[in-house]
Amino acid sequence: GMALATIFMLVLSAILSTEQFLAWGWRIPFLSSVVLIALGYFIRRTVEESPAFEEMQELKKDSSAPLAVLFKSHWGTVLKCALIFAANNAIGYFVIAYFLAYGTKYVGYERTDVLGASLVASAFWLASTLYFGKLSDRVGRKRTFIIGYIALAIWCVPMWMLVDTGSIAMFYLAVIVTGALLGPTYGPMCALFAEMFPVKVRLSGVSIGYAIGSIIGGAFAPMIAEILYTTFNTSMAIATYSVAISLISLIGVLMVPKGIQDKDLHV
Repeated sequence: GMALATIFMLVLSAILSTEQFLAWGWRIPFLSSVVLIALGYFIRRTVEESPAFEEMQELKKDSSAPLAVLFKSHWGTVLKCALIFAANNAIGYFVIAYFLAYGTKYVGYERTDVLGASLVASAFWLASTLYFGKLSDRVGRKRTFIIGYIALAIWCVPMWMLVDTGSIAMFYLAVIVTGALLGPTYGPMCALFAEMFPVKVRLSGVSIGYAIGSIIGGAFAPMIAEILYTTFNTSMAIATYSVAISLISLIGVLMVPKGIQDKDLHV
């Protein structure tokens, strides 16, 4: 998705002037999303249900519980999911969107150069996601997350220092490494979240935990980053925020109970 969006923006940047894009061109990506809605609907209609869900249907049980039940008995697990996802979503939004705005506005990079870097970073993010998702089956999902968030916390300061150099090569290095480091905290996520909830509330629990994590992570990350930069006039303020939210997500991971990996998903 990130790669397709970046390619789309590269094409628009090539055929539209800055004035045209700001006046009306920015509407094109939003309108074009109707194609993805239709494609997503088609995929969802043709994909098979999981064996656990089909078994529940045969037993005439509901696949999701009322929210009151979920928050009464499993609110702690929902909160853990939200915290675990928050940093990945926040720093991921830097790669997807904020680096573009920051790099062109404050550092002086060309828009096409920044979009090109984001496109390459998305490829590394994809490869890293697949690799660490598979690796987590062997070394453990919790351990993979812990390594990932420690690495992200360490990398956040050098990342912003490289972005600020004004060298497009250093900018490429910053976003590529960031994309690769997002994999350990993204690849194992679906499996980890599924194992954290019993089957009766799994659908509601995973969905709401993921959504809340998106809100406290990515939804506010660009705004917080912009406020921090304009207030302190240094990217190190954003780096500090990046480190802090990485450590918060690390705490969320550490709260996940041991022994849930590879549990029977039918219960």
